[in-house]
This record gives sequence, structure tokens and C-alpha cells, in this order.
Amino acid sequence: MFKKRLPAMAAMALFAPAVCASAVTVPFTEEFATNASGWVANTTNVLTWLPTGGVTNGSHISTTTTVDTNGFGTIIFRGNNTNDASGDAFVGNWLAGGVTLFTAYVRHDAPVALNFYVRLDAGSGRAASSSPISIEPNEWVLISLPIIDSLGTNGVWQSYGAATSFAQIFTNIQNVQIALDAGQPPAAAGNTYTVGLDQVGIVPEPQTVALLGLAALALPALRFWHRRRN
Repeated sequence: MFKKRLPAMAAMALFAPAVCASAVTVPFTEEFATNASGWVANTTNVLTWLPTGGVTNGSHISTTTTVDTNGFGTIIFRGNNTNDASGDAFVGNWLAGGVTLFTAYVRHDAPVALNFYVRLDAGSGRAASSSPISIEPNEWVLISLPIIDSLGTNGVWQSYGAATSFAQIFTNIQNVQIALDAGQPPAAAGNTYTVGLDQVGIVPEPQTVALLGLAALALPALRFWHRRRN
């Protein structure tokens, strides 16, 4: 009886590292293949979905936005838990899920480079806001942020909001937001431009990728064993 259970136990052991209490899905890339996948513009505004023109000339989303140089600037794209954005693939415990990198491609048509930032929100004012990222106009530019505790003017993150620690945020991500920083070139302030978003992704640590690969390789062997037993 114990020998019969060995293959099933082996499969469970292989898959266990990839399944945790966290709801976050890794690896995951939102390509907006057929629609905006529950993402919204600003707070609740409908985004424009386009079937072509993305990073690989595929689908992407876009909206128009006015450059605001007051306060926290302008949040352009929101992937919110309340809207089930991307099927809530980004929602959950990023640390337990092994997320090590956040990526997204953005594009805009302003005549000058604009300063963007990413805001990863855990609710109750707890959010990691990245340091400003300068994006040149009229081309898709990759934003790539390591998920590490690096706070300060020259760090990955410029603010953790009301959180007292990095872990308070990344153990409970609820919303993913792409924004324009308040600090912008004077020529852009108050003007309205079109901004695009494509291929928003989260990447697991290499060990998780390796375990997922082992699990995938094990499945054919387990199916073969099962057929022979039957």
C-alpha cells in the first residue's frame, strides 16, 4: 500500500513549493490579450484596449492623462483587488510567493521624458512607492523593480507610506498602480498625453522556477506509472 502511494506523494512534494497560502500567481505576465483585464484608468475610468501596437505589436491598454505636478502626481493605471484585475494574480503575499521582480512596459507621447513611479499598495495607507523613473517618449520602455527592502532617495523605493516595514506591505499586496510623479519637466505640466501599458509581470526567485520545472518533468513519468499500474 505504501509503495502505491509513493508516486502521488512525490508529485505532492514537487508541487508543494509552488502552492502556498498566498493567492499571488508566479510567474505571471498580464498581456491584456482580449481586454483591459479589470484594470482601470485613474480611479474607475474605462481604459482603451488596443489589439495591436504593444511591445511585440500585440495588444495593450492606454488612456489619456493630464500631468499634475501637485501632491503625489497622477495615478494612471490601477490593477485593483476590488475589480479582480488580472484575476487577482497580483494579490497576496509576494514574499511567501517568492516574487523577486516587478516589471511593466510603459509608453507615452509627450514631447519630453516624463517621470513615472510604481505604487504597490497593501491598503490602510501602506504602500511602496518607487523612486522616479525617467521614461523617454514614443517608445516602449521597461520598468524593472527588484522586490527588496531598499528605501531612500537612491533606493528602489522612496516611501513605504504608513507602513513601518517592508514586510508589512509585501506580505499583503492588494493593488498595483502605475503613476506619473509630481516632479515633471515644466514643459509637460498641465498638458494631456496618451500613456500605454503592456506586459505587467511578477517573477519568482530562481529556486521556485526550478521546482516548477521539476514538477512539469515529473508529470509524464507519473502518468506513465499510472497507466502501467492499470
